[in-house]
Amino acid sequence: MKNPIYLKQFNLILIRYNEIWLKSQKVKIRMLRILMNNIKNMLKREGIPFHKYQLSKDSARIFFFLKNEDIYKAIEVLKNAFGIHSLSPTLRTSSELKNITKKTIEGCEEVLKKGDTFALRVKRSGKHEFSSQDVAVKVGKAILDNFSNLNLKVNLSNPKKKIFIEVRDEFAYIFTQIIKSKWGGLPIETNKKILIMDVGRINDIIAGFLMMRRGCEIYPILFNLTENNDVFEKRISNWKEILHYIPYFKFTVRKINLVEIIQNISHELSDEKYICAICRLVRFDIISKILKNSNINGFDKIRAISDGISLNNSTLCTDNIDLESLSLNFLFSEYPIFTSLIGSDLKKIQYFQNNISKKLLKVDYCQFKPKNQEFNSQILEKLYRSLKLEDIIKDSIESMEEYDIVPNETL
Repeated sequence: MKNPIYLKQFNLILIRYNEIWLKSQKVKIRMLRILMNNIKNMLKREGIPFHKYQLSKDSARIFFFLKNEDIYKAIEVLKNAFGIHSLSPTLRTSSELKNITKKTIEGCEEVLKKGDTFALRVKRSGKHEFSSQDVAVKVGKAILDNFSNLNLKVNLSNPKKKIFIEVRDEFAYIFTQIIKSKWGGLPIETNKKILIMDVGRINDIIAGFLMMRRGCEIYPILFNLTENNDVFEKRISNWKEILHYIPYFKFTVRKINLVEIIQNISHELSDEKYICAICRLVRFDIISKILKNSNINGFDKIRAISDGISLNNSTLCTDNIDLESLSLNFLFSEYPIFTSLIGSDLKKIQYFQNNISKKLLKVDYCQFKPKNQEFNSQILEKLYRSLKLEDIIKDSIESMEEYDIVPNETL
């Protein structure tokens, strides 16, 4: 947060949402309850105490009450919460005009400097004996009278300092900043479960992240295509960066080793021009079997899969093989595969990567890297069936490993 204005009077965080407003009243209230619960979990995970929380009577604002010294730390955490549009460190007082004026003056003692231009931005909700304009006129005059030595000027169009006052029913909220969240979106819900296919591409992580932004709870499966253990440790490190956006104390990723499977396939093929497409089908096959037969907690509720294909030739995987092989997913699974990045150019993908975390690491995730790949759906389907991979795929699923992603600990 750049140059925060820190006032000792602040006693809560005012939280706004945006996209949730588009929902029906019933859905909106459900999502707001989920959002508040997610906020609670994120604050508790980071050890940030709060006194209470509540929703405004008109459901337009969420308030979390904290100790003054914890407010900015909490804002840094909550900027990552999906569903939040913006936040403001705020002072709450009664909605009596004299109290609004008094508390605004107290705050201005720390905010306004000599020669500043300023403007009041006033909103009002509920029944009151005054209008928003009445508040602006009375408080603005009081500011000029109390700080006549500072040579202040009102500038409504381009002020150096803005003072916001929201009067809502019996309370008024005074703040000096509106801090935008990083991603907005919808709050993560436990009834929107999606499996994330990750072969090691940062694109796979970004694709899953964008599904989280739409309110999905993610279940990553990491397919291992190299015997280099350092690569896998870097991939775990990448997923640890995603924990900052997840409203839980931990989440679990699962690892399936494909090295032996691809090595066996390579030995059986006369040439390797179909190996990338076959690798894709192996992954579809494995995921299908996991979703159909798994007793893993939560997996029975998964109804979709995410894939990081982007059509920018930016990864080791062949774009056209990735795209065309999707057409054969129906051989294994009834669930859709969402390709969140398929319309994004390289600049947009880089933007996602940098803004999710500058600590995300690119890795050399595939030791096979065959060239001159081809795709023919009829040949490929027949070839795949001839390989008779049922037993080795079953073994790979039974050997699946779990890794808990937790904050501030090494795995």
